[in-house]
Amino acid sequence: MAKGTRAFDETKGELIYTETIPKKLQPRKVLAGKRWSYLENLGRVAELGVLVYIVYLATSKDLSDPSLVGSVLMLSIALILMIYVTEVISPRGRRMSYSVRVWSKGLEVHTSFLEEIRGFPRFIPKERISKLVVRRINVNIDGRMEDMPVTLKLVLSSDKVLDLGRRNYNELDKIIGLMKDRYGVQEG
Repeated sequence: MAKGTRAFDETKGELIYTETIPKKLQPRKVLAGKRWSYLENLGRVAELGVLVYIVYLATSKDLSDPSLVGSVLMLSIALILMIYVTEVISPRGRRMSYSVRVWSKGLEVHTSFLEEIRGFPRFIPKERISKLVVRRINVNIDGRMEDMPVTLKLVLSSDKVLDLGRRNYNELDKIIGLMKDRYGVQEG
């Protein structure tokens, strides 16, 4: 059981399983946790600054100048890439370095603040998980080939898909087995 985690919680039920993260996937030491959040938030402030500058250029200058239009387009592309990195790539990378916890009443995963706003809660009740999308590969284990899972996506009852990313196949196999047995969800 992870440090600071109780074995029973009123809303989550009983803790059944906590994923063990391999050392190579554990959070970075220098830029981990709150320090990484500070960098993400600094990126969001920079995004806001770029957006304000784009609006300023588009409204206060003569857009008949081709170089100004090119600058606005390039800044817009840069803004889209910045938003994609801070809101899609970074939370996915952070989610892969945090343990998934299987509780009797649902699943606990790491989500960012904006993902929670978009409808991806940190704790997902088992009733909200409609199916599992699993990518599998053939792995040689003790001289025989086994079809093991490497990635897991949760399809929620609202048809939203939460990508848990690439995970250790032994741990992921245990999590999927527990979810099938305890929650009654199937791969789809």
